[in-house]
Amino acid sequence: STSGPGLALMTESLGLAVAAEIPLVVIDVMRGGPSTGIPTKPEQSDLNIAVYGLHGDAPHLVLAPLSVEDCLLTTQWSVHLAEALQTPAIVLSDQFLGQARAVIDKPADLAFIARRKLAEQPDQDFARYAITADGISPMSIPGTTNGQYVADGLAHSTVGLPSSQAEHHSEQMDKRLRKLTDFDYGDHWADIEGEGDIAVISWGLAATASREAVQRLREQGKAVKFIAVRLIYPVQAEKMAQALAGVRRILVIELNHSGQFYRFLRAHYDMPGEVQAFNRPSPLVMRPGEIVDKIEAWSGV
Repeated sequence: STSGPGLALMTESLGLAVAAEIPLVVIDVMRGGPSTGIPTKPEQSDLNIAVYGLHGDAPHLVLAPLSVEDCLLTTQWSVHLAEALQTPAIVLSDQFLGQARAVIDKPADLAFIARRKLAEQPDQDFARYAITADGISPMSIPGTTNGQYVADGLAHSTVGLPSSQAEHHSEQMDKRLRKLTDFDYGDHWADIEGEGDIAVISWGLAATASREAVQRLREQGKAVKFIAVRLIYPVQAEKMAQALAGVRRILVIELNHSGQFYRFLRAHYDMPGEVQAFNRPSPLVMRPGEIVDKIEAWSGV
């Protein structure tokens, strides 16, 4: 676990974990930045470094809990995904969620189906980074007979030996990307509530206030859809398209100065109709009332 400055210092090692296909979960409890910034206040400003901060093409997982209660679900799921996909997962919490106290219901016992793919009885030619249909190569547990292999940050062949051949580099890059993009993440990728031709999209800390704002509008008889994204990367283009079917206006809500999530969505998703961002930096957290005012003023609901 760390915060923004610590995450910046870890990025080289995270790239190593991508290359060597090592399961790893990093919890980034975001606070105001840049540099020392406001260390005692939350801010959703580490999204860019979490998604894009690793040098080279280094596909990995980025997730964000949507509430105090959701910290458990998201972190548990991240561990299972990191194990199953043999890759780093960055979980973007924040100072508010990290230090809040809340009474929650007992979490449901979720049986995640994702498990590490193991090489049970490897032969003497064990290929740790074998090219497979789903991109996931069987991993040996230390001490397994014939299961030893080379793991480092160099480009390598299927058996892990360093290689600068274009064929080896390309096939390993393809494999590492394919195992993330072809995996079925199910319904956990986002919470989707309600119907309407106006959609509010949010993530992390801002999702809590956004959800309450949408609920207030629904109580007034106004149709607004709410989408809280838990799995930020890899993107879920088809699922987002289904969620936005029939939507003509979209408001993206987040707590940072530059609208990082808004720009991320515009870069990776087809966003129908008119799209606006409602964002600002810390130290003041988003309030449901100001979100309600923004939606009413912008959309005329």
